[in-house]
Amino acid sequence: MTEEISRESGLALGHFLTLLRPPAYTSTIDDVPLVTPINLPGWTELRFQNFWINETARWRDPEAGIDQDHLFLPFGFSGISVNRSGDNVDTQVVFPKNTLSMAFSDAAVREGWTVVVRVVWVKNLTDSQTTPDLLHRYEGQVSKATWEDTTIALTCNSILDAVEANVPARSLQQLLVGNVPFTGQLSLK
Repeated sequence: MTEEISRESGLALGHFLTLLRPPAYTSTIDDVPLVTPINLPGWTELRFQNFWINETARWRDPEAGIDQDHLFLPFGFSGISVNRSGDNVDTQVVFPKNTLSMAFSDAAVREGWTVVVRVVWVKNLTDSQTTPDLLHRYEGQVSKATWEDTTIALTCNSILDAVEANVPARSLQQLLVGNVPFTGQLSLK
């Protein structure tokens, strides 16, 4: 029912997923359609979209100015949550358990792949070659995978998540901020 309503209204949300494999890893992975990106020499990518069923959809990257084709693979993205203290909640990309997802998920964890999810507003539901509008872009690093009977979930940490990654906080030092007052008795002149 929801799909019928969204197709009639002509608007929907979708996701373009890019899994980036670092250049240090060059071995082939059976049955995985790795692509070499134009703008990242040495890296390889997997590109998927979850909206146009059994079609290859085009994403025109506004930053790089290049077209990227994304294969259909059903997946879910849990989204992100950020609070005032800056610590993020881990996100998950969940795939059906099949030969393709099983082939790359283990390598994604071992090799520390980067995940880029573009949440898009799909205006043209009948043409997979029309680039939708970008609403949000998320980047994170695969930190673990969970295998269930029917699904595989990749957990991603934000690259900006200093709290979860135990990055040491900076302390006030003269080198960083200039002269530091050492008394509580300050006066404005």
